[in-house]
Amino acid sequence: MSVSRIGQSPTRRRNRCATAHRQTLAVRFYVRASIVALALASFAGAATVPQPVADAVHGRVMGWAKSGSDWFVVYVDRKGRDWCGLRGASWRIALVETQRLPVRTTDDRRIAGAMCGNALAWVRAGRFSDGKHREAAFMLWTTPSIGATASVYRLDGGRLHHLADFSGDRVVLGRGVVTVTFENRGRSPKGELEDVYRFDGVKFRLTRRR
Repeated sequence: MSVSRIGQSPTRRRNRCATAHRQTLAVRFYVRASIVALALASFAGAATVPQPVADAVHGRVMGWAKSGSDWFVVYVDRKGRDWCGLRGASWRIALVETQRLPVRTTDDRRIAGAMCGNALAWVRAGRFSDGKHREAAFMLWTTPSIGATASVYRLDGGRLHHLADFSGDRVVLGRGVVTVTFENRGRSPKGELEDVYRFDGVKFRLTRRR
């Protein structure tokens, strides 16, 4: 004796060809929608993050920058507690590839625990070290009183490689040069107002302090 589905005739048989056809159409629709979303984002520049890129990370996207066919994304992994919705969550970064569909995350890592007072100042993509390699950077405020840190990552082979961190009230990235300034001498580690770092081919080194 066969058992039928509720509301379905026992003599009715599922059409496997029709089911496979519907699944194929669904996949095609998703791929086409992804292509359209990515094309519109490329046309508009990096002012908005495409929905397929946002869907590739498991959290709330806070900032992003486009580098070639990759997207560097800064996000919070879940809704946190307290009035700010950050406490207990984590800040993370991800590299999302869009050259091949479906869109996918090729690297993802935790940055720090989130807390009230955190603020993402900016996210940028460029060639900040030797002018040859693709890189991305972001600046995250812990709190206005504690200060902020800018981090630079090299994008190579679908992976994120940490290059340097710079702490200060303002961080300006140039090609091979990073300038860090402080609002007053009391906010800097050595009582300085400005630090200048230069890339020597391997790492950024402090070359001037005033």
